[in-house]
Amino acid sequence: MLLLIQFLCFVAYITFIVKRYGVLPSISDSWYHLPLNMKFLFTLFTWSIGVPMLLYGTTWFFMSGAGLCFVGAAPMFKMKQVLTDEVHFGGATLGIFGALLGIGFAFSSWFPLAVFILMSLLIILRKVPNYLWWIEIVAFVTILAGLIPSQLS
Repeated sequence: MLLLIQFLCFVAYITFIVKRYGVLPSISDSWYHLPLNMKFLFTLFTWSIGVPMLLYGTTWFFMSGAGLCFVGAAPMFKMKQVLTDEVHFGGATLGIFGALLGIGFAFSSWFPLAVFILMSLLIILRKVPNYLWWIEIVAFVTILAGLIPSQLS
């Protein structure tokens, strides 16, 4: 059930953003595009993926979920005051690698981490426009796919 919630929230938010604004420099950039009365959607998105991650039962997944919640709590990553950008980028990094390491250690499946690294390198080396957006998409897809075994046991 957790994975289904995460999947549906991910697809709904990304679809909404792409239809409304197109592919942005990063998913986090969507906060800056949303009107004031809709900015909460970004936080709701990150928390709808982060809070379930807290419940997968390992320290790695807990750290991942906490990181994603920090991303939603500090959406103004372009602001250089009071460490907002550090909290945001640190949370995003922890959110991605915490989950990928959690999948590796909990399910003995290192394939999602390998795919994430390989795809990220290809995106960077091929100078894909809006490369952070695509790296984040790859991260979410590899993480969600890697979590499927947790739903089968």
